[in-house]
Amino acid sequence: MKKAWSISEVSTLLGLPLDDARTLVADALEAPRDVVSFQELQLVRTAHRLSQRQLKKDRITGALKNVREEQPADAPLAAVTLRNLGKELVVEAGAHRWNAESGQALLDLGAPGRGANWLRPVPTRDAQALFEHAVAQEEKDADDALDAYAEAVAADPYHADAHVNLGRLLHQRKRFREAEAHYVAALVARPTDVTASFNLAVVLDDLGRTDEAIARYRETLELDPALSDAYFHLARLYEKKGEKVAALRHLKDYRRLSAPR
Repeated sequence: MKKAWSISEVSTLLGLPLDDARTLVADALEAPRDVVSFQELQLVRTAHRLSQRQLKKDRITGALKNVREEQPADAPLAAVTLRNLGKELVVEAGAHRWNAESGQALLDLGAPGRGANWLRPVPTRDAQALFEHAVAQEEKDADDALDAYAEAVAADPYHADAHVNLGRLLHQRKRFREAEAHYVAALVARPTDVTASFNLAVVLDDLGRTDEAIARYRETLELDPALSDAYFHLARLYEKKGEKVAALRHLKDYRRLSAPR
């Protein structure tokens, strides 16, 4: 698993022009950076996701500034999660939760002499719990599911199922490069994952990277030689490349595997 990303890689991952990615990183982390860590990348992606929800830039950057000021000097900023819940921007940092703009704790002990940031601990959720929540939410609230999958992979970068499902939701939104990154991450965590391999081939196909897509479909068939859809897509891509013999061979395999039994 990669431990650091350049601005160019952030640009590719988020599908942003290089200058926009550089600005986003500087805003999210309150300083220009040439390289970001995995945890910092999650914070940058959060800022990007919030901006796509049509939240105003000054509201996002203001909330991030408040988060930095509230965090102890020795606490890593990347350890926090920033989410929009209804009309609120909510920060979760370990066992603590508060409104990112007002500083008001979501759960207040009400102890005398304590300010709004004296927080009662709330249970933290591990990656598997976040994953299960996301699965349950997919039919009800796809945006919440997407957020939960993102939090799951931030909590456990090797949670292959969360990467696959997050990639699929991003893929459906035509955020192809982000989807690609999560399918690759799933394969890093679990190299024999047929779904991740096939989905990666599809997203490479969607990106117009035909030769890479062909190679990935073939690798998928090494994992599961009976996957008929992979033969169908290979037949189509070989036809597109003008390789008639290969196209017919894979189409024949597709029909053989798809025939009623």
